[in-house]
Amino acid sequence: MSACVKARFFPRLFSLLWTCSLIAGCYVDAPPGGPGEVSIRLTELLADPDPEVRRTAAESLGKIGQRSAGHGLLTALNDQDSRVRAAAALSLGRLGDGASGISLAGRLVDSSEAVRGASALALSELESTGASEAETIRALHHHDPSVRMAATRALVSQDSVPFTAELVGALHDTDAHVRQGVAAALGETGDRRAIPHLLRLLKEDASAGVRSEAAFRLGKLGDTSVVGELSVVAKGDSDSITRGWARWAVEQITPSRGSDSGLRPIR
Repeated sequence: MSACVKARFFPRLFSLLWTCSLIAGCYVDAPPGGPGEVSIRLTELLADPDPEVRRTAAESLGKIGQRSAGHGLLTALNDQDSRVRAAAALSLGRLGDGASGISLAGRLVDSSEAVRGASALALSELESTGASEAETIRALHHHDPSVRMAATRALVSQDSVPFTAELVGALHDTDAHVRQGVAAALGETGDRRAIPHLLRLLKEDASAGVRSEAAFRLGKLGDTSVVGELSVVAKGDSDSITRGWARWAVEQITPSRGSDSGLRPIR
């Protein structure tokens, strides 16, 4: 059913037609108002009994980009329908209001994978704050590995990652994908204190993906003190991809020692 046809069946006819004219290009007699007025009407629809109407309203508010819609979207983050929560998260990211970061970080533990992913993506659009960073790192210790993965994605995509004991502790996660994500986040801190932890992963972790990530992050950090150990891994690791990334890292740190390996960053 198209948006135009569906709108006839809802009690808030005028508001829905207004939404329809904004999103689907349907013809209405009354000319649409300015972004502020349309945003107000869409915010009202966040309380509509139909979850599809709420989802569409939340999505549209992000496209309009009125900061005043933030309060309504924050409320929609607690909607009973996961599609509405996901749409609200993405729209909050588009609005770019850093004040919503703590609420979005809280949704990294949502029961819906779609909401967790949308929240992680939205956080990448915001300037991180100490509160949102702390909430994201807290999610690294959640019992569900998919939540921990969402937290690593959120951290890696943020403009800054703090070096903390909690982040280092997460390198011992039982899930290799989580460890790889944490290694990436640790590299993004740009902190020299990350080097010994990344070296341990490079030499000892059972997962080739984690070892490769550690090699890549060491190459980006560019500290010459690790060239010897990277060279050993480049020759002796059991995994060919890990050996390739270790060679790439050596070449990044000491470009005169080799030529372009043709490899590209993992993330």
